[in-house]
Amino acid sequence: MNSGRNVNQLQQYDCQFILNLRLLISRAAQKDSLSWWEDESLTEAGSYLIERLFANAPDLAARKLALKAAYARHQAAFAEVDNALHLFHLDQDGKIELALRNVSLTSMKVPFDPIDTIDKLKSALLEILQDPPKIELVGERNRSRLEIELGVDDPQETPIGRAKALAWAYLQGDMGKPVFPYIKA
Repeated sequence: MNSGRNVNQLQQYDCQFILNLRLLISRAAQKDSLSWWEDESLTEAGSYLIERLFANAPDLAARKLALKAAYARHQAAFAEVDNALHLFHLDQDGKIELALRNVSLTSMKVPFDPIDTIDKLKSALLEILQDPPKIELVGERNRSRLEIELGVDDPQETPIGRAKALAWAYLQGDMGKPVFPYIKA
């Protein structure tokens, strides 16, 4: 995979797109939504606490906490898997993460209302993606890991193509039953 060339070409819009997908999945995973992991940073209850702890920038703090919780949960799920690319780790060399650091999280849209059904998640994803990407489910393994392959319409060589496909694969989860989609690098 030659991701270096494509990562260097990531535009501001691409970075915002990836972060919007990450925040949407993080919001869907919250305790008041699909309850995929222990996090309430983007919930009404979490907001009450965060506003008191981070009075200067509560929205920014909530978003950073949600993304860190999602990243940690994915890293734990893939602890024994080599070369797994997932929505919160899109490349092996970290260049995408460096590019994403230049994007303000406060400008990102995060749904306020709970995303408590897969149908609501699907609708929210379609608002961002417009058209569903073509993916093939390769198989489910331990710890709800779900390997996917990309269809011919979304080349794996682009970070945006990977992000779209990986985000779409979360629709294979259910209330209280997360999946952790990944692509082998």
